[in-house]
Amino acid sequence: MAKIESMAAIHVHSGGSTGVNPRCADPIFIHGILPRSGTNFLWDLLRLHPDCARAREPVQEDLFLAHSDRLVQFVHDVCGAWDPMWGSFADLPEQLFAHLGDGLLSFLRVDEDRRLVTKSPSVASLHQFFAFFPSARLLILVRDGRSVVHSATRSLAADWDFERSCREWAEAARTIRNFQQAESARSNRWRIVRYEDLVGDLEGQLRSILEFLTLDVHRYDFEAAGQLPVRGSSTFGRHDGKTHWEPVAKDETFAPTERWRAWPADQVRRFEWLAGAEQVALGYPGVHRHFSLAETAAHTLRDWRWRSDRRARLIIYRTRGRLALRTRATRLLHAVRARTAAR
Repeated sequence: MAKIESMAAIHVHSGGSTGVNPRCADPIFIHGILPRSGTNFLWDLLRLHPDCARAREPVQEDLFLAHSDRLVQFVHDVCGAWDPMWGSFADLPEQLFAHLGDGLLSFLRVDEDRRLVTKSPSVASLHQFFAFFPSARLLILVRDGRSVVHSATRSLAADWDFERSCREWAEAARTIRNFQQAESARSNRWRIVRYEDLVGDLEGQLRSILEFLTLDVHRYDFEAAGQLPVRGSSTFGRHDGKTHWEPVAKDETFAPTERWRAWPADQVRRFEWLAGAEQVALGYPGVHRHFSLAETAAHTLRDWRWRSDRRARLIIYRTRGRLALRTRATRLLHAVRARTAAR
């Protein structure tokens, strides 16, 4: 595993493109901190630029990095199988990573004359981004953890409860912080975008983002951006209490940054315990990190209960899986025996 991690850390210099069509240089990736962080919103905004194009239909999210560990293992296995007697392989592993990335991009790209814009609502394996996509531009979209948790518990699967959502957001925030530190020398290729800043100063933020992406600001329709409808809101424009992806025109009741403020005090403090440090690290104010001895003891007990419950559920899940395998094996054995007896 250590070797795999070291291979994943290999990066190619920003000039190391491996045959990408120059008209399609610098593909644009959007990676959201978690689902419900606004990746669709930013994606829709960028696609208003006439020089930008979406990925092939019907792919809405590429999810490449989230499933890239097998490709890292592949590069490790292939390079490990090469005979040192052949000579020095030097930067060949780096080039192999970049060529694999080019292959993934060629799958997504359907418009050879415009910049590809693709997205994923995840920062899993973010540290491997520039190994696969050295010539890309990366936008990391973050959103106030309280808003993400509020939306996730209303919109995602039932197992995305409050406790899990807080912990997932905190872990994703730590991933982003680690990426910031590891890739500080390459900061001209990536940028963190705050959802709240987009909502609060749409034109100003878009101008800055377009300049970072080297897209012509004068060719952008800011009026259309201001009138962009809402898609997939956990609260606004829902039908029968269900989240949908049909566009809904905004009105004065659309307030995506304020909904968590209705939380009870206990819920606010629980979030601050689980994710407050990460919230502060990403620059969000209004988090109180001081806990009394009584609060510390109560939250520590809740942590222990949560971990115990997770372990118990994992044991049950694995036991059911083994029982299912045994049941299928028994049925197969009985079927073979029946066929043998019939002969």
